[in-house]
Amino acid sequence: MIILPMTLLSVVIAIGSVAIHQQTMRAQLPEETWKTAANPALELTLVAPLALIPPLLFAVGALWFANKQIIRPLQDLETKAAALAWGDFEAIKESVGGISEVRHLQLELTEMSRKVQAAQEGLRGYIGAITFAQEEERNRLARELHDDTLQAVIALKQRVQLAQRSVKTQSGHQALYELETLAEQTIENLRRLTRALRPIYLEDLGLVTALEMLARETSQSNHLEIDFQKHGQEKRLSHEVELALYRIAQEALNNVVRHSQAQRAGLQLSFGEKETKLEVSDNGIGFDMPKSPTDFAPSGHFGLLGIRERADLIGACLEVESAPGKGTRLKVRL
Repeated sequence: MIILPMTLLSVVIAIGSVAIHQQTMRAQLPEETWKTAANPALELTLVAPLALIPPLLFAVGALWFANKQIIRPLQDLETKAAALAWGDFEAIKESVGGISEVRHLQLELTEMSRKVQAAQEGLRGYIGAITFAQEEERNRLARELHDDTLQAVIALKQRVQLAQRSVKTQSGHQALYELETLAEQTIENLRRLTRALRPIYLEDLGLVTALEMLARETSQSNHLEIDFQKHGQEKRLSHEVELALYRIAQEALNNVVRHSQAQRAGLQLSFGEKETKLEVSDNGIGFDMPKSPTDFAPSGHFGLLGIRERADLIGACLEVESAPGKGTRLKVRL
């Protein structure tokens, strides 16, 4: 079916109306009278609309060409440029077609993306070195807290228990009991901090158990309902990958606790044949998504910036979905 533009359709209708009117008049008048009445002005009325058809057809063709060769390619290029801002360097390489100027613009963007990707590779090595040093420092702090501070508080608790045997007054017993309770709380907090700095479950039992314990401890210490789920057949990944995914989940849950005002959160780990996916979600207040990851830091989302850096280090794809009042969903695909 051929769909005519409204202007061209109006011209066709006008020509038809004039022709019908002429045939009606001709049927009602004698032949000689009709020839006299059909003066040049009436003939001009019939011919004039026909003269508009060529320029209208040209205008329609020009609009079709502009839409196919300029507007659509530019729209496709805009979409690919937005994907490039989120680190998708492959999308910009697929041709969008169009006129030579649009193709040249895409070539320039492709070359720019190649340079940015090369610069990011160098930066990734630098961030990797910093992350490695950070993990080493965390391990050192965990050892010192466990071997020194924690042992000292345990010894203090034992001294308090011994002192309770020699105290005769009720007020003395109450004071020592409160001191013992405080020591017990400090011991538990130090153990929790040590596990956060150095996740021993991860090293000994794997990522699934470590994430399950992380969800349980975060839920208990912050009165937050966290639903942990595992999908697919569990498989061990490299230590670097498991540690990065654990830290991403840890930081994401910390963000939920500190900023989301959520009552419920979800933590899911899915194992597929070709892909491993980590997902953290909440029913909190959400936020306005930045236009690109480079806006994470200026907008105050430093936790997301750290998560993106860790995802980049292991070659994972990060997706963040959020809107005011609709919670937040974070996905990491590897």
